[in-house]
Amino acid sequence: MGNAKGAVLIGPIKFLRRQRERAAEFLPPALQRYLVEDVRISSWYPEQDFVELIRAAARMAPGDPERNIEQMGAIGAAQHAEVYGDLMRSMRSSSSIFALWSAQHDTGKLRGIFESPSSARAELVGFDSTSREHCLLARGYIRGILVANGYEDVAVTELHCVLHGDPCCSWRMTWKPVEP
Repeated sequence: MGNAKGAVLIGPIKFLRRQRERAAEFLPPALQRYLVEDVRISSWYPEQDFVELIRAAARMAPGDPERNIEQMGAIGAAQHAEVYGDLMRSMRSSSSIFALWSAQHDTGKLRGIFESPSSARAELVGFDSTSREHCLLARGYIRGILVANGYEDVAVTELHCVLHGDPCCSWRMTWKPVEP
């Protein structure tokens, strides 16, 4: 099982801490320490803890939990675009589009493969902690990257998933072609 940087745990932890008593109902007892202990953004934490924090936050938020998780991914991409602007907006380089994955997770590689002026495929390979929550987060994050790059009519569709026995997780991204 892999690890996630504390930086990716901060968002769900902040959300849960705003309603600590209620959050305690949604978090397993072993993870309730995240409601009170300091989290170091540069330290590594178990991916499973990250998944449980995301799951609890998604269930606490109004609406469909799966939709909430996907929205968390899109929000994460928007926040990264504010901090890492040029890197996030560099659609010309498939390596830079997803470069932040390896800074946030100690296994796996997220890469983009351009297929046409209005479509591409994203693949998550070698990630040893895949969960439904990670897939939803990734789909939202990928959509958020495209939106941060100014693309419109963005759609992200899951093509493959290791949870279904596929060799990797992948998504097709489509968008309205950008005028020259």
